[in-house]
Order: sequence, then C-alpha cells, then structure tokens
Amino acid sequence: MIAPRTIHRRRHRAHKGQVSALVTVLGLLLVVTFIANFVLLQLPGEMQELEFQHTLQVENQLSRLQATILAQAANPGIPLTLSSPVTLGSQSVPPFGSPTTGSIASEPPGVATITGLLLTQVTYAYPPWNVGSACLAGGGGHCAGAGHVNYYNFSGNSSASLAIKVDGNTNSLVYVLNGNNDSITITWNGKDAGFINVLVNGSDDAITFNKGGSDTVASVSTFDFFGERDTFSYNPSGSHSSKGGQSVNVQFVGTIGSVCPGANLSSTDSIGTFSSGGSNINVNVTWWNGIGYVTSPSVQAYPGGSIPTEQITWQNRSGFIPCAFSVTHSSLYTNQFQGGVDVHLSNRYSPPTDVVYDQGAVILAQEGGTPVMVSPPRITTYLTSSGGVGANITLVNMLGNLTAEGGVTTAAVTSQVVQVGVVVVATGAGGVFVGGDFFLNITTLYPAAWSGYFSGFPQAFPLGSTCVPLTTIPAPYSCLSPPPGTAVKMVAPLILQQLRFTTITVNIGII
Repeated sequence: MIAPRTIHRRRHRAHKGQVSALVTVLGLLLVVTFIANFVLLQLPGEMQELEFQHTLQVENQLSRLQATILAQAANPGIPLTLSSPVTLGSQSVPPFGSPTTGSIASEPPGVATITGLLLTQVTYAYPPWNVGSACLAGGGGHCAGAGHVNYYNFSGNSSASLAIKVDGNTNSLVYVLNGNNDSITITWNGKDAGFINVLVNGSDDAITFNKGGSDTVASVSTFDFFGERDTFSYNPSGSHSSKGGQSVNVQFVGTIGSVCPGANLSSTDSIGTFSSGGSNINVNVTWWNGIGYVTSPSVQAYPGGSIPTEQITWQNRSGFIPCAFSVTHSSLYTNQFQGGVDVHLSNRYSPPTDVVYDQGAVILAQEGGTPVMVSPPRITTYLTSSGGVGANITLVNMLGNLTAEGGVTTAAVTSQVVQVGVVVVATGAGGVFVGGDFFLNITTLYPAAWSGYFSGFPQAFPLGSTCVPLTTIPAPYSCLSPPPGTAVKMVAPLILQQLRFTTITVNIGII
C-alpha cells in the first residue's frame, strides 16, 4: 500500500504553484500599467494632436465655403447649388481614444452687419466777384462805424497785396479770396468783434490776421484755405478778451479739381507766425487729407500763455469736406446682412472650439482664448486718381436657418447665390461723392477678432473700431472680451473717396 503524498512532502512543487500565481499577477500588473501609461500619458497627446488637426481641417473647410460663395457670386447667371463638406468628428485612437464630436448650426439671432453709406450730390454756386461793402472797394480798405457786417468777394488779380482795417464796435467780416499768390493783411482794432469768416480758394496765398481791441463777448474767427502752399499768420498782441475768449479756427484743404481733400496736398500749407500776446485765446488748426491719415488732437500752450486759457490744438483729419463755393445734398443708404455658420467642436483633450463663418469672415474662437480671424472678409483698398483711398467691399447675406446637426460624420453645407448687387460711387462723377465715412456696424460674438482685423488694416480703417456693448457686461469681462454667447457691436468707419460695394445674397442649408 502506497501512502498519499501531500504538498508539504513535496516542497519544490508547492513553491512552483506559488510562483505560477505570482507570475500571473505580475503579468496582469504589467498589462494594467501599460494601459494606464498609455491612457494617462500617451493617449492625451495623440488625441490632442488629432483634435488640433481636426480644427485645422474645419478652418480649411469653412474657408473653402467662403471661397465657393465668392466664386458663385462671380457667375450669378449660373444658379448652381454647390456643397461644401464640414467634418464634425475628429479621428480616433482605437480602442480607448474615441473621436471627438462636433455640431453645426446657424449663428444665433441678432448676429448681423448693418452698413451706412452717405452719398452727397455736389453743385456749385459761385458768388458775384469783386463786389461788396463800400469800405472794401477793390478788395482792401478801412471799415469803421458800429454793428456792420462788412463783406467782399475778391477775384482775378494775381499777386495782389491788400490791406483791410476794421475799427469800431461789434463789427463782423465775411471775405472771399479767389486767386493765387495773393497777400492779405487784416488789422482789427474794434471792440467786441462778432464773427470773422475768410475763405481762400487758390494756391500760394498768405493771410495775416492782426487782432486788436477788447472783447467782452466771445469772438469766433474762421479761415478756410482750399489750395496748396497757403500760409496763415496770427498776431493778437494788441487784443484782450474776457472769459468768453476768442476762437480762431484754421482749416487747410488741399484740392485736386473738384475733389476735396485731394490726396495730402494740404501738407504743403503752413502756419507762418503765431505772435505772443492777447488773452483767453483758443486756436484750432486742422489739415485735411484724403489718404486716411488721422491724428488725435495735440494741445500746446499758445506762445506767451498757458493751458487752458491760451492754447493751440493741432490735428490731421481725413474724409469728405465740401470744396469752396459748393452746395451739398446728402442721402443715407443702409443695408443689413444676416450672420453665418457656427461649427462647434466639443474637444476633450484641448479647449472646446468654435470655427465660424461670421459675416463673410472665418473666425477661430477657443474657450479661454482670444478669437482670431483665420480668413478676413473681401475688403481691398487702392489709391484713386486724386490720391485718395478707394475700396472694393463685398459682404454676404446668408438666408436660411440651418437645422442643427451633430456627431462625428461629415455634413455638407449647400449654397446657392440668388442675387448679386453692385453699387459703384466714383467720387466726382456726376457730382456724386462719398459724403461721409462708410460705416460697418457688426454685431458679433467675437469682437476681439474683428477689432484685430480693423486695427491691422489702417489703409481702410485709419480710425480703427469702437466696441459698443448691447447689454451690461459684468466684471471681469469687457466689451472686447464679453461672456460666452454675449453679442456686442463693433463700429468701424472707412474713410473713402471711391467705393465699389458688392452685396451677395445666398441661400444655405445642410444635407
């Protein structure tokens, strides 16, 4: 009879069973460690890269949609309906990295663009020449008395040198000079001067204003120069003004033909001398140009005085201004354009992202970041024959409410251009001018992207843009960085002399 054997009688066999179980456990731990290392360390990096590539893909797809609509508008007589793919889901890393989902829908109600265009019809009304007050017969003279409005329209004599003297109380002066190389000296000794309006149309003219007398009321003097290489000098040494003060306003407007201002010709105009003396003096000097050169007002003390009672304000401005002897009649035209397409990417390994075809531009907005413009709207500028700025502007009006679609599949945005309108304003043709700034008023969820675009395009938007909140924005948010889903309005003026404005109306849908 053989006795049964037990584990304790075969120690090496007992250890062999324990070792087998330990190896199994260690093997499982290695597998779990490998999986954990992959899921926690390697997978996030790979998925983040895939989400980044997906974002770039959607940017390119919406940019192609932008280009497709513009191409359709170039051939409006062919009513084709074209499809532009939009991939909603990212790639995956099986078996643990599932694709990130996305969705596509219309931008919310209220997102829109409103444009404002002021067109001005200009006609000319020339005054009767070489006529006026008896005391100024021939263009110069001595005017006395009290309470008179003295005037004269001088034209025709080149290189004339004229002297005007005004005595007496509460007198005013209206003087028009039409000619080149003329020199006029105005000496004012009367008390309580009223208004003094001097208009100079021509080049190489010089005006000297010697202001004397005491004023107990506010006195306003205006000197407008239309031409090139004109000069203004001011000497208030014999004057005294009460707190009402004396204001002297000087405008230099270079002209080319009937276009005002012409290029930057006013830069040839200059101030001769500003003599010290006088009290409560406020001088404003403005140079007008048509090239979009704008500077903020710069204030300095008037010679011999101190701010704020005696000061000079210098400024450069750009835009339409009526030429000498012109009469203007203006009409305002407005257009409204609806918003576009929003593709939301519900990223898990990188910030959730919106790629938006927003009113003709493609914008990228990531949660916690600053929106950027991927592809701008079609706005280009050029120099006109008069040296000013012209622009070609194309805006898109999207009709149709997209039915929201989500998931990981590829959606298709269909587009069909139903109308293309073109307005061309060639300044001066038929006496029509762009009579003011062309305003873009854009209601958007992404003001920082539009602000960056406007500030980076000074040829078209020399004044930049202004952000206007539509509701109260709580801290720490601001107008340029509003809470998510909060729309604000960006106001951007274009200073133009010529314009080609194209509007595209397009039906969109999702299949």
